[in-house]
Amino acid sequence: MNKKPNIILIVIDAARADHFSCYGYHRKTTPFMDKIANEGILYNNAISTAGWTLPSHASMFTGTYPSKHGAHNENFFLSDKLPTMTEALTEQGYKTVGFCRGDWVSDSTGLTRGFEEYYNLHFSKFQHKMKRLINYFKINGVDTWSYEINKNVKKWIKENSSPFFMFIHYSELHLPYSLPNAYRKKFVSVSDEELNKVNQNPKEYYSGRVKMTEKDFQISRDLYDGALAYQDRRIGELYQFLKIRGVLDNTVFIITSDHGESLGDKEHFDHYYVLYEPIIRIPLIVRHPGIFGTGVRDDSLVQTLDFFPTVLEMLNIDRSAYNEMQGIPLPPLNNGEKREFTISERFQDLKGLKESYPDMDLSHLEKFEKDRKVAIRTKEFKLIKSMRGNSELYKISEDPHESTNLIDEREDVVSELNQKLDEWKKSFDPAEISGDEPEFDDEMVKRLKSLGYLG
Repeated sequence: MNKKPNIILIVIDAARADHFSCYGYHRKTTPFMDKIANEGILYNNAISTAGWTLPSHASMFTGTYPSKHGAHNENFFLSDKLPTMTEALTEQGYKTVGFCRGDWVSDSTGLTRGFEEYYNLHFSKFQHKMKRLINYFKINGVDTWSYEINKNVKKWIKENSSPFFMFIHYSELHLPYSLPNAYRKKFVSVSDEELNKVNQNPKEYYSGRVKMTEKDFQISRDLYDGALAYQDRRIGELYQFLKIRGVLDNTVFIITSDHGESLGDKEHFDHYYVLYEPIIRIPLIVRHPGIFGTGVRDDSLVQTLDFFPTVLEMLNIDRSAYNEMQGIPLPPLNNGEKREFTISERFQDLKGLKESYPDMDLSHLEKFEKDRKVAIRTKEFKLIKSMRGNSELYKISEDPHESTNLIDEREDVVSELNQKLDEWKKSFDPAEISGDEPEFDDEMVKRLKSLGYLG
């Protein structure tokens, strides 16, 4: 390839693959992304490395798993011991820029290393509430995040030349939802009164302070689908802008997520505590017909840590200089390399919940306290192993909703997957974790608390 392609990596926070219409969902939630998928490649078995934002993004940027890069619940900062994809692209002459609105992907967590420009957009709690109020009364109101991000993205592209690497983090699918009224009600069939009453705070639910019925979860699913349709519209807007500017055809356009979302699945909500399919199976669509083909659906097992080696392969950069990476290039750039299984990890405790609800009995969540989980997943089976002994086995190929735990019935499969897991653990040195409390400035603490991340 004579001319280096632009690379745009779009991460839609909390997007689960099975609610995208291009992944077979019964509602037409993603018409624009369906079109983009038809012009590129869609990966049917894309699996996140983690269940929440920080470790997942660290995996994308370093090409390593959470236990190797060390940025997760036990340590909120990415060490500079591992090179990042952004640094590699900067060395190749790329302009690098990021647009985000979250503190977990920021200078404070070390994930912006290598970016020449990085814009973390914030609204105060008052501004956030006012925008939600405005959206409630406007049919096509201005949303809180995607509109602002697109506005800044367009301005930057107009003022800069190729080649560039652009990271965009959208968050319309993250609770609490803030949408123009037309999208807020797009799939909802209940009254405004019922809609306004439904809980959008997962900590209230997990603490037991708020009960949620199946009807409540259905309303949550309806709202989520409306948020996805709205997010799709904004991505379609960006796609059209690139096309009109003549930038699209020389751009590798990647759409994915950091993790999925529980919407009442197995009585879970948001993306807390677990590694079930709604949390780790994510969308992955890549458009560049000259490199990835057109109208392709690929069934290979792929992961988000594969982006870094894919970029290196695409630019003919020697991967041996980045020998710490655990990912492999995405098809069709994988040169015969295939992944036999995927790994997803979860490091967790109940500290934040206990600080927020000191008066509540949280004994029903004891099995999640100071736990480490790892899920090893093939196309047929998935073993979720917990350090507290609450392991589960599911035959994913026949039981995609993980309804029947086969942990006591298929000892042969458990033994085989445990052996693969042990071999995987021995293949690298895990990050050293200090155990020190993370240090955030006062402003960041306020924002994290307002978003429900800290107690």
